[in-house]
Parts: sequence; C-alpha cells; structure tokens
Amino acid sequence: MREATANYLQEEARPRGAKPRVRAVIYPFDLDLGLAGSGGTFTNTEYGGEAGKLAMQAGYFLTGSWISPVMQAYTPNLAAPAWIDQAGYMTVAVSLRTAATYEGVAGASWVPVTSGGEYDLSQYYQVKVDLNSTIRAWAVDEAGDADAYSAYAVDSAPDPGYDSYASDGEFPGNLQQFILTGKMLLPESEIFSPGDVNLEMAIDFQNLRTGSNRLVLDNRSRQWIPGGPNFYLRAIPWYKKQLKLYHGYELPGGQVEWQLVYIGQLQTISGMAHAWEGAHLAHLETDDYIRILLDKKIGVPDADGTKRPFMRGYYRAKAESTGTTDASCTVVKIGSGVASLHVVDQTKYSGQADVNYLVQADSTGEVGAATFRWSKDNGQTWEKTGITTEGQGNQVTLENGLEVYFESAPGTDLVSGDQWIITAQAKVVHYKIPGAPFQAITSVWVQDDDSRQGVIFSENSGEIWVKGAAGSVEARVVKDDTTHPVDIIEDILAAVGLSEFINADAFALAKSDTLFYHIGVCFADLEAGRAIREICSRCLFDFWVDCGEIKVRAYLGEN
Repeated sequence: MREATANYLQEEARPRGAKPRVRAVIYPFDLDLGLAGSGGTFTNTEYGGEAGKLAMQAGYFLTGSWISPVMQAYTPNLAAPAWIDQAGYMTVAVSLRTAATYEGVAGASWVPVTSGGEYDLSQYYQVKVDLNSTIRAWAVDEAGDADAYSAYAVDSAPDPGYDSYASDGEFPGNLQQFILTGKMLLPESEIFSPGDVNLEMAIDFQNLRTGSNRLVLDNRSRQWIPGGPNFYLRAIPWYKKQLKLYHGYELPGGQVEWQLVYIGQLQTISGMAHAWEGAHLAHLETDDYIRILLDKKIGVPDADGTKRPFMRGYYRAKAESTGTTDASCTVVKIGSGVASLHVVDQTKYSGQADVNYLVQADSTGEVGAATFRWSKDNGQTWEKTGITTEGQGNQVTLENGLEVYFESAPGTDLVSGDQWIITAQAKVVHYKIPGAPFQAITSVWVQDDDSRQGVIFSENSGEIWVKGAAGSVEARVVKDDTTHPVDIIEDILAAVGLSEFINADAFALAKSDTLFYHIGVCFADLEAGRAIREICSRCLFDFWVDCGEIKVRAYLGEN
C-alpha cells in the first residue's frame, strides 16, 4: 500500500469518532492561457515563438511581466499550473485570479501559485507572470558604453587574459512549457458510493492484476446525462478522461488527510436512472489507468514500416535479408596474341570470396589447338595445365561456376605467355538487424558458423554484408549498457508514459537484492505489460499495482 501519514493512520485506528471522507477528481482539461502573439499585456516581455514560452525582451531590463487575457473555463473547478524556469538570473512569480463572472475577475485578488500545485478555479480566470533580475550585469566592449549595471574588462598588462562570469540558465530569461491544466473536483455530497478497489498479486510471476471501479453519483439535476443542459462534461470529449479517487479522514482542526487509492480512465457513464420515484443515479465506470497504459505497445514500427524494436543490453538477433548484389567479373589481357577471353555468365560465379584468376597460354597457336593453364595465386602454383582452348559453345569451366571461352581474330590467336587476369567478385547478400544504432556487434553467425570469412557489418546502421552463398544470419548486438532487469522494466514503463507511477523505493530494493542480474531484451510490437511479464517470469520478480503505484519485488527463495 501507499505510505500514509501519521495523522491518517491515527484517524484510521480510532475505534469510534473517525470522520471518513472521499474525494474524486476528473482530469485533464486543457485551459487556454492566451499566450500567443499579442495576447495579454506584455511589459518588457514577449511571446517566445512556441507554445507555452514567455521570454524577456532583449535589452537592459531588470524586470518584466505578462498578464493574460481573461479566459473562460467551462467544466474544471481546479487549476494546476506547470512550467519550466529557464531564467537562471531572474526570479519567477506566477499568480492566478478567478471569479464567477467576467467582470468580477478585475476585482479578484491575485493568488501566488507554484508549478505542480492545485488551486480553486471559477468560470473566469487570469494569469500573471513577474520576472525580476537577481544579477544585474551586462558586458560591453567600451568603457564609455557602460551604465550603472554594466561590466567591462580592462587589460591589466603584463598579466595575460581576463576572467568572465555568467549566471546559469538561458538569456534572455524565459519560461518554457507553461501550461494550465483543469481538473474537476466532484462535489463530495454527490458521491453516493466510491465503489470498490481490489488489489490482487499473482504468485506465478506472470499475471498482472489491476482493478476497475464504479463510482455511484447523484444524477438528480441530470448532470451526468450526455447532451443535457446540465451535463458536467459538456462541450468536451469526456471519453477516456482520468479519475483519481482519494480516501481521507477529517482531523479535529477540520483539515483532511487524503490518501490516493485509485487512478482510472473513464470508459462508460451508465445506470443513468432518472424516473418518477426512482433513484436519480449515474455510474462512472473506469478501468485502471496504469493497466490501460500497459496495454500500449512498445517497439512499434514507423509509419513507413521500418522496424524499431525495443532493445536493451546485449542480444542475439536474427538478421533479415534485404537484397543481393550479383557476382561480377572483369577481364584484363596482357600479351601479343589476338584472341580474347570471355566469361560466359559472370553472375554464375558462386565462390564465397573475391579471387583474381590468372589464365596463361602455355603454347602458341589458334583457338582449338593452343593450350592454357590457370592459377589462383598469380602463377605461384597452377590448378591445371595443358587445357585446350575452346570457342563459344564449348566453354571451359574453371571452378565455382566460372566458365570461359576464347574468341579468334585475324592473326595468331595465342602466343605462349599471353595472360588474362579475371577478377571475380563474389555475390554479396545484404542483411539488416532492426533496432540500430548499436554500441557494438561482437559476433556474426552465418548458418551457425561464426568464423565465416567475408562478413562486413555496420554498428550504426545494423547492416551486414555476407560474401557468397548465405542462409540464416544472426548477430550478437550490444544496444546499450542497460542490462539489469529492474532498469529495463523502468525503461519500458517510461516508454508508455508510466514513469511518474513508479515506486522508487520498491524498485531500488528489488535492484539491490539482485545486483548481479544481467539480461538483454528485444521486444517488437508487443504490449508493455506482456514484455514486463516476460522479464518477471524469467527473472522471478513480482510486479503489481498498488493504489496507483507500480511496485516490483525480487523473489529470493522465501515463502
């Protein structure tokens, strides 16, 4: 279970008098900031040219601000701002004010907000950003250009050079990825039943168990009838919104200690009874949000079909054939005879390596009478001698499908010592290991033989080129240094957007218990949950979802 506060545990343990509470939040709803072009009031600031970016204008400005237009929220009653502060030399203050009417916003008080916090939201709202410099220094080239906030360097010979200093962050100061997310806090008085949340953990290291929930709500004002005038989620696509369900206890001072117990994704609004003398109810049916994301696939091919498997560590991968470069032969003659030598069909050469063949006339005469010999080591040794020269149609086979014939011409066809050098280049079969680039390719097997000559590969592209006839090709590839199963599970969760739900302590403990575990994985077009189950079943890890947190535990032999 999630860690609970001492106050929560104290109230939970009360034999009587505890005041249980329930909290249900539907989210996210996109809220417009109006930060674009000339939207709002800019003071020494400007729109940064991309969504959610506010920047200081260039120049000697110590302060800047931006006030958004008054915007309208239709459904949410909570606002959650978020931003990334890139103004290393400035302080950033963001405020929000809100009112039930457009006119009322101007008279509302500004409320300071922090990134990631939650704040009450009425139908109309306005945002303000203030930037204030904490370091007041500009560098100029000439002393005459300096003002009270400038810095400049003076050459203090004979000492060489000078030092310069700069603050962290980007210049000019700016905010990036500034967003405002709306959330809908359901009235607690309208929650008839928070439903059940069940937790099960499999004992076979394979099954992932998560739950679903049915939240029973008041529908007396037809607030849960889609298309109705009072529908809470009007004017937005409500399907697949998320639901967070909290249980809490009210403390003696009125404060409530909340405990998150469930995160789901809205699937159906059902049971919308609204009849005479009938119950005015609606059921919000959700499936566990984490399980839904675990159904997303990893290692999905690109839109053009290019395979992009999810790979970590080292792995023996099967290569896919992508094409062939046919064998080829070239002939160069040296000598005074007039006959020429031809290769019948250069693509029939079936050798598994490139070879320079030397064909040499060992007697003088015409084609059909003169003889020749041939060598593969430039004449140091001869494979065969005294072979009668033949014309087209009576070709002579040297080896590996290499067939040659001689063509006569006016004059003496062959003079003893005439030479022809045939450069035979073996065909090249092209393969590719999906998932490149790789840190390394350490071995290549051609028909289970890792000593095959004429194999070339590229770690960057994953391509493998094999000279000569080839069949199945596999390679041991090293994708990266991530080899511990817990780290790989974390990467899988990150790939489907579940990093924020990881229980860091549980993952760290599981890793520390199995420091010497090292594996490699390759998952192609596979659900994240199935990939994790494969790892857990082979490495003996328990994996489960507990009140919106993902946990893992190593099996060490205990019961």
